[in-house]
Amino acid sequence: MQFINMWSGRILVSRTMPRARLRVMQMHRRITSLHKPPRRLASRWCSVGKMTSEAIVEEAISKDGAMWERRIAYWLYGCAGMVFGMVALGGITRLTGSGLSMVEWKPAGILPPLTTEGWEMEFQKYKQFPEYQKLNEDLSLSEFKWIWYMEWGHRMAGRVTGMVFALPLVYMVGRGVMPGRLAPRLAGLFALGGCQGLIGWWMVKSGLDGKERFGGEGRVSPYRLATHLSMAFILYTALLNTAFGSHTISKVAMMAPLAQVDFHRALRAVPASFRGSAIGVTALVGLTAFSGAFVAGNHAGMVYDEFPTMGGQLVPDDLINPYLKPAWRNVFEHDTMVQWNHRVLAMTTLGCVSGLWVASRRVPLPPR
Repeated sequence: MQFINMWSGRILVSRTMPRARLRVMQMHRRITSLHKPPRRLASRWCSVGKMTSEAIVEEAISKDGAMWERRIAYWLYGCAGMVFGMVALGGITRLTGSGLSMVEWKPAGILPPLTTEGWEMEFQKYKQFPEYQKLNEDLSLSEFKWIWYMEWGHRMAGRVTGMVFALPLVYMVGRGVMPGRLAPRLAGLFALGGCQGLIGWWMVKSGLDGKERFGGEGRVSPYRLATHLSMAFILYTALLNTAFGSHTISKVAMMAPLAQVDFHRALRAVPASFRGSAIGVTALVGLTAFSGAFVAGNHAGMVYDEFPTMGGQLVPDDLINPYLKPAWRNVFEHDTMVQWNHRVLAMTTLGCVSGLWVASRRVPLPPR
């Protein structure tokens, strides 16, 4: 085997140098003391041992493989950044009251009206729905254009993000350079991204149906809003996680064999309890963001404009609405409880993240 032959060559050359030969034999023994690697990888890695991630060995062993792993990582970083921008733009769209200005949805998208007549037609469509009739009766055509462009920009940004993801994916699959382990995950991410458009329209439709909900007409369902935001965060997190994995693979593949052994030993040395705590804190961050969607959906952010108390109390008197049945709906639909829940989750998250950081100072984490 190439790796052993390399060391065997040194041993043969070093027969007249006992100390050098001893050092080589000690290093060789150190490597072979690890677990035996999978058979299909033995021709490449020989005695380096069983790695934590077989993909590191299998997919990125060559410099060319490492190069493509690095390119994939940068591509996914870019896609994650675009998704983050989409979330920010969606927040701005909601804050400006622009989300219901486009009352139709076409998967391929549409161009803005090019004539005054075209704008008048769009405006007339908007006037047929509750948001205009109950909230925006004094809206002028120029003001309508502004909110329409906000929503149109948000939708088109989603389509551009999808193209930035899909076109390189098709190219890499066609070239045969896509690592096999990534194919199912990237296909799932593409499907999730496509579903976001459908979920977004499903959310918008809830604000066009004329149903009075959660304090007034012309509001989208907080449940659908929370679904839309949660799916965006899942997509963003999955893109980053996949990018981190490919980037790590590319860096580890370029390490010297002994450095790779040390890296994987350090990785295996991380306590399971710390890994579990990190996963738990991540889930708590997601839950806090999820609760924030209900704050937005119920317009609950300004129910109490003081902190940390609410009406001079840590637990306000009107935390539960006794007329809301069944009682569990208070958690998602009663504005006071929705705001209180979000505050409690936010402070709990801050404490847990801080505690995890302190704990990480005492854990032998592998180098970056």
